Amino acid sequence: MTKIPRSGHITAECRCAVPGCHRPTEKSGGTGLARFHCRYHVHHKSRHGSYWHSTYKASELRPYVRSAELWIEEYRQTPAYQAAYWQLEHLVAGAGRVEPATSLRGQSAEYRARVAFARLRAADIPTGRIIAIYMGVAALIEDDFGSHRTREFRIVQAAKAVHRLASGTHRKWDVWDPRTGGNRTAELHAYPRSSGHVLRKIGETLEKACDELSRAVVPEVITMRTERFGPHPSHTPVAKTS
Repeated sequence: MTKIPRSGHITAECRCAVPGCHRPTEKSGGTGLARFHCRYHVHHKSRHGSYWHSTYKASELRPYVRSAELWIEEYRQTPAYQAAYWQLEHLVAGAGRVEPATSLRGQSAEYRARVAFARLRAADIPTGRIIAIYMGVAALIEDDFGSHRTREFRIVQAAKAVHRLASGTHRKWDVWDPRTGGNRTAELHAYPRSSGHVLRKIGETLEKACDELSRAVVPEVITMRTERFGPHPSHTPVAKTS
């Protein structure tokens, strides 16, 4: 095992592989098993699906999802869309009962992913909306020249976007307040952790239902997005300064 020299200087062999990062790798620093990345970037990948690319903002994703929804409105009767729709509809309908976020600690990633789909059903999220999000994420990644075009990044980004639709447990109830002698409203807002293996499980399920359709129509979604909202900012050449 490569160790950091006693001098404290981090050699090239011990340094994280992400450009610009000077932290020691997990293995060389004795903080984990990763041979080529530091602890910070290992956790970054767990949360975002990439060692270096962060999660897209809702504002970045919105034009692509809207374009995907417009495509669906026009072509919802095509066999490819119907196949994706009914596969996902069946999965969400059979996801079982909704569990509160406070009860998910210690449960398997598969179980927590199932509960995430059950929450979508309980929140009445349309199946077409879920498909549009997957298509929008795939189109954004393809259209962004600076994106990380890997399967893991795509499915994690899709999972995070879908997970945000109905991710938490929210409750209100009246409790007696001894200071005022009356009742006051107590609130509970609990959110399951949006990272790790559970995101991969959610993303894999979405991919199984939607990926064949997405691969076929992503170019059309990008074209529709460009016509309505203009090209992605990464397409604009950067002006050179003298």
